[in-house]
Amino acid sequence: MNCISKKSQYGAALITSLLMVLVISILGVAVSQQVIALRRVSSVNYDHVSSVNNAESALSEAHKFILFNYLEPENLKGDPVTTSADNWWHLESNWQNKKTVNNGLEGSPVYLLQDDGLDESLMLGTNAIQRRFYRVTAKAQGKGQAVAYLQSYYAILE
Repeated sequence: MNCISKKSQYGAALITSLLMVLVISILGVAVSQQVIALRRVSSVNYDHVSSVNNAESALSEAHKFILFNYLEPENLKGDPVTTSADNWWHLESNWQNKKTVNNGLEGSPVYLLQDDGLDESLMLGTNAIQRRFYRVTAKAQGKGQAVAYLQSYYAILE
């Protein structure tokens, strides 16, 4: 004689199907949370990349400015910046004399141009050649909250 009735078999099928629905629901929630986390990470990454790209545009603009004005050094006097403080580029007072990139980029890219002085160590034949160094610090924001600071040095022979 069989002790298992049809009613208990229906109950077992119901419990099995409910457990499968529960497992599938837990997997669905886990996958959706992972997708949301990956979207956040990718949007933050995109924000950082766009801020760096905008800051590189500011460096490029500064390079053009130096190339067009190196024969007139009074145009390249540089911006007064207090560099003795740690993280001086984070001080808003240092960015008052900034030059704005005017090609319609998002992120408001700006740069500071500083004259880092002369170096007379180059010799060409019997004449000493002077190199003047310029330090350019660029700042730009991404589409979100990311802000990138880039710095580059340029040397001009005088």
